[in-house]
Amino acid sequence: KVPLGISIITILMYIGAILDVAAGIFVIVDKAALASASGLGETSVLYYGISLLVIGVIVGLLANGLRSASEGVRLIIAIVMVIRFLVGVWVMIAISGARFEGLAAAIIALVVVYFLYANEDSKEFFA
Repeated sequence: KVPLGISIITILMYIGAILDVAAGIFVIVDKAALASASGLGETSVLYYGISLLVIGVIVGLLANGLRSASEGVRLIIAIVMVIRFLVGVWVMIAISGARFEGLAAAIIALVVVYFLYANEDSKEFFA
């Protein structure tokens, strides 16, 4: 049986993936304004938008594999979540027009890592 924590993680990952894809599209479409507001070059902002799209797709695919109790998927998700957290913090600091997206990504990443490794039901599920 899939524990509630894993179901919550799966839902949060889908939400995070949707937010990443939406934010990536927003950043790519509005890269000139975001570059001007943040003081970064348009190329840097464009790469950030593309990275959001890629991470969103990866997280969505990993969410599909999470319910199989694969330790490998669990580890990959943890690594992706650490990266998402770091990128989210960077966005909050560097891109003033995308602070909400950065904050949302960072919070979701922390909750997912908590449920993957600190929740007792999840530990048993992956044992």
